[in-house]
Amino acid sequence: MDVATLKEMLQKGESILLLDVREKEEVEAAGGMIEGAQNIPMGKIFIEASKGLLPKDKKIVTICKSGTRCEIVARELRQKGYDIEHLEGGIDEWNKSLSNPPSV
Repeated sequence: MDVATLKEMLQKGESILLLDVREKEEVEAAGGMIEGAQNIPMGKIFIEASKGLLPKDKKIVTICKSGTRCEIVARELRQKGYDIEHLEGGIDEWNKSLSNPPSV
């Protein structure tokens, strides 16, 4: 999912679980997460899923720094029946969109 699509879904108030799979230290070093996101590092996400702690009835969007880890998590959990996508380009792309708004 690209940044524009995610922003549109959030603006419409769609029910989405934003799942930031970066390590806690990475999140802190980067200055935080997208508002409303939950942080479950990639190393723990599959354990959480196996315990049934992630919703299968809600759209999930995974986020990492650049899009690689969150794509792996999304691919693996999609195979387990989750409605899940990853944020293309990760938080880096999200932050670029904030500092470079589209020209009108």
